[in-house]
Amino acid sequence: ADRPNADPRKGTITFVMQYKDRSRKRQARMLRTETGATHRLLLAFDQPASIRGTSFLSYDHKSASKTDETWLYLPATSRTRRVPASDRADSFMGTELSFGDVKDSFIFGLADYDFSSGGRAGNGRYILKGKARNARVAREIGYGGFTAEIDPATWFPRRITFTDPAGKRLKTIAVRKLDKVGASWTATDFVVTNHLTGRLTKVSLSGLARASNANDNLFDPARLDRVSGRMP
Repeated sequence: ADRPNADPRKGTITFVMQYKDRSRKRQARMLRTETGATHRLLLAFDQPASIRGTSFLSYDHKSASKTDETWLYLPATSRTRRVPASDRADSFMGTELSFGDVKDSFIFGLADYDFSSGGRAGNGRYILKGKARNARVAREIGYGGFTAEIDPATWFPRRITFTDPAGKRLKTIAVRKLDKVGASWTATDFVVTNHLTGRLTKVSLSGLARASNANDNLFDPARLDRVSGRMP
């Protein structure tokens, strides 16, 4: 349910949304820092031109007693909106990922799930299962539970299948590639499949590197409107 803090890192994240013979792409610069108490993620979108300048910021607090925080800046409205916890299940920028998926970044919230072990799969991976703690949490996160295959060499989930609040299979995230930055592993190529709609989102990270000089001011929600021109 948790992993050691990663080194500050930056890169470019690309989302390719596919449905039947149609395809759309979104691309953003990424900056992530993780302290002892909070994981912070910042995305500044550059493509397509219609959403250039859109910025996303999240604070993922390790303590279950603190509420995670998420903001979205939309240049079309010139406003920064705080995304409430009740909207965590909403689609993130038209992808098959939710706001919660992006914020959590392969870390399962201790406040969201009750966990159990499912032993080991035939491929040698450990099976971790999670069940939403109650009906309210299930509505907020959009999931009734999950089953994850954990790679024993990296302790990173390589395949996660989520069910909806009613218990039906909803979507699968399959990690195709991991890369190491400093002492930490990051998923740099994964596919999200929505089993109900048949839609796919392919996510890739490129140019991943340590960001030891990350400016703390970039993670100020009051300055999200200025992030695009200041991201490394």
